[in-house]
Amino acid sequence: MDRHSFDVRLTPEARDLLRPGEAVVLDWHRLAVCCAGAGEVGLYAMPEEVARRRKGLVRLRGEDRVFAARAVFPHLAGRRVIIDGRRWLGLRRFKADLPGDFGLRAALGRLPGPGSPAG
Repeated sequence: MDRHSFDVRLTPEARDLLRPGEAVVLDWHRLAVCCAGAGEVGLYAMPEEVARRRKGLVRLRGEDRVFAARAVFPHLAGRRVIIDGRRWLGLRRFKADLPGDFGLRAALGRLPGPGSPAG
């Protein structure tokens, strides 16, 4: 993979949690802290039709139904991201293998390089 591309995939468990016509959204929630670009990544399911109409979301290439916020793209460059899904207390929960403080690290320019243990 080159340093400008990225690969976002769903695990079989995450695919099984999606209802017909749904997609997973990798969203960027802006935070009003000290940095203009600071934000945090959120994962949730949304009807694919609704996701297609949202201006800030783009359908990612591949067989998995994944949409991502445009603000996330620069921070995903050169990375492989796996999105897993589990049911917890009857609720669906999606989680990526990104570092827990991905948004803050991205805003401060401190993300580990692609292929490193935390990246």
